[in-house]
Amino acid sequence: MNKKNEKLKALLARYENDETDNDSLFLSEEEFDELLSHYYEQQDYDRTLEVADLAIAQHRFSPEFYKWKALIHKINLEEDDAFAALEKLSIYAPNDEESLLLRLEVLVHFGHRDPAREVLEQLRNSVRGDEKFSLLAFFDGLLLMQEFRFEESFLSLCEAVKLDPMQEPALEELINASEFIAYRKRLLKLFNQLLAKDPFNDLIWYYSGLWHDDDGNDLVALDAFANARSLKSDHPIYDLEYADKLFDLDRYDLALKSYTAYFESDNSEDSYETFMRVGRSYQMLNHLEKAKKAYFRAIELNGDMYDIFQHLGECFAAQEKWGIAAYNYGRAVERVGHTPDCWLGLGLCHAATNENEEAELAFQKALAMDDRYSDATIAYAVLMVEQGDEVRALTFINDALERYEDASLVYGAVAIHLMANRRAQALTLLNTALSEYYHGHQMLIDFFPDLRDDGEIEAIFQLYRPRN
Repeated sequence: MNKKNEKLKALLARYENDETDNDSLFLSEEEFDELLSHYYEQQDYDRTLEVADLAIAQHRFSPEFYKWKALIHKINLEEDDAFAALEKLSIYAPNDEESLLLRLEVLVHFGHRDPAREVLEQLRNSVRGDEKFSLLAFFDGLLLMQEFRFEESFLSLCEAVKLDPMQEPALEELINASEFIAYRKRLLKLFNQLLAKDPFNDLIWYYSGLWHDDDGNDLVALDAFANARSLKSDHPIYDLEYADKLFDLDRYDLALKSYTAYFESDNSEDSYETFMRVGRSYQMLNHLEKAKKAYFRAIELNGDMYDIFQHLGECFAAQEKWGIAAYNYGRAVERVGHTPDCWLGLGLCHAATNENEEAELAFQKALAMDDRYSDATIAYAVLMVEQGDEVRALTFINDALERYEDASLVYGAVAIHLMANRRAQALTLLNTALSEYYHGHQMLIDFFPDLRDDGEIEAIFQLYRPRN
């Protein structure tokens, strides 16, 4: 730990240990500023407000602490308190530029457009420098948006970014506001112009990546995030977006490396979504213990989501730990939004431990949610065959084939007929399957691994194999 961090840690300890009796605690303005910045960065707004109140009590005529109060009350949507703090601020710093900018921000935030316009014009006559004019253009854009003047609002926010290409609030509005959907192509043109002028602007590369991600251009988005990341290697959000895009592209090894880089940052945040992607990446690479560890962390963050338990069930089932797999699938089907896959997984676990009644009920639940769920249809038919009820299984599968057809159902039907010793009918179905769905012929081997050594089946495969 460096000296600056040690000093902050000691200051925090001093404040937090003495806060029950803060009448005896006296801090300098600089120490209060450090505390305020720390708690604000931690998004602990209640504690930030407490510190601001104590700072004002000890340094009543220092305008900085009223700024903090106004800002936190704005964040907390406490309009009257925010303006009360601004009134105090106007007494101690009537013409301070930062105070006027804060007043403008609060007025815009609470929709007081006319007084906001007055402050905006006052600042336009006094500020200097592109960064300050960029801020004014940003607030002007927000006011225009509140007035439903979307074209002018878009142009004003674009002007804000042109004046200061590192002006992130304006970039956020431009890319996220639904009011600007009609101007998306113009926004990309702006990004391209800015990058042509300065190809080393990591922030514009990042927002360009977000634009292409929203547009479904995965590879272009990946390159843009990679550029942002290479230009600023200590920005965790770049690592996260890059990792998420690698995950979307099924590049799990590389995604895990980027997730690791993200979590190594002091500013990373633990989230359910990120740990789910980490877990899924490990799962797809067959690192099941690491996958389960990530999923358990996801449960700590949001245990109401069904898919955590579904994927845990998949991991335990892959390890043939049927009981604990069934337990997790059972927790999945108890949660809102669960899919037929969860019931299918539960049914397969019960079938593996010969709990046939429970398995049958689970397969029925899956099919009740989706009566064209071929995997559940085949699994249910297999259960019937294994219970010695071949006739019922064949009737069930043939009824399904009369309602609809897809590759999984047809190849599954071939497997069911073979299991029920109906080879002639199975081979007829196989010819149908291969003529319609040759690309899925591996499904039959997945259903019935013994067919790898079946010469007749292999000969039929050869008949339908595409010729170069």
